[in-house]
Amino acid sequence: MAMEKFRWGFIGAGMIAKKALYPAISKSNTGEIYAVASRDADKAMTISPKGLIYTNYDELLADPNVEGVYISLPNAFHLPLAIRAMKAGKHVLCEKPLGMNAAEVREAMAVSKETGKVLIEASWNRWHPRTKRIQEIVQSGKLGKLTRIRTAFTYDGLDQSNIRLDPTIGGGILYDLGPYSTVAPLWLTGFPKVTDMEVQTVWHAGGVDETTRVNYKVGGVPAETVTSANIPVSLWMIVEGTKGSVRTGGSDSFVSLNNPSTL
Repeated sequence: MAMEKFRWGFIGAGMIAKKALYPAISKSNTGEIYAVASRDADKAMTISPKGLIYTNYDELLADPNVEGVYISLPNAFHLPLAIRAMKAGKHVLCEKPLGMNAAEVREAMAVSKETGKVLIEASWNRWHPRTKRIQEIVQSGKLGKLTRIRTAFTYDGLDQSNIRLDPTIGGGILYDLGPYSTVAPLWLTGFPKVTDMEVQTVWHAGGVDETTRVNYKVGGVPAETVTSANIPVSLWMIVEGTKGSVRTGGSDSFVSLNNPSTL
């Protein structure tokens, strides 16, 4: 007997939804895209030509057949839609950042606990097999005592009209890429205490950061991180210890089966 697939509702039909989640769920044996909500019905049709199309987010949330939602709206709208979705009885996979500050994230976590609904931030590299392998190596002690962690996620040539540069809807490169590189040393080491933080920022004319370097100590280990929309493409992580080091290979943010990632 075939297993009934988990029914997803997409809120937002932008590039990430179309490039990343749509192909993944389309090939899944356990999930399907049941409905898409977007202010642009034509754009929604490109993601779900055979599914239901809503032009109102609350109509999708009211659909009893939708079991979970994937939210890929601009940053400032993540928290309110995630909370509305959980209160409507839906599990939530929300694009990063989940909130614009720590207080918003704590609010979302409280609603998740209150409603019993799963809430996950869609920071893909945290769940990547490559990352899991680095965690295993770090935890095994093969690197010895950790001495430094360095990470980078950068790209160049962001169009000046891109919403990532719009301060009114949560723009800024730290919000866009920080959940990948800036936070990586934390989840690599099990979220120990953070101390001695220093932040250096290059500001865009529109009022948001276009390059941000965040250095801090995580459990006493120095961490050096950079995110930028004004530096040639790079995506890497290096963990150094007294007995050795490990680093990711390549700089492609989306790894395919035909081009596997390396360490």
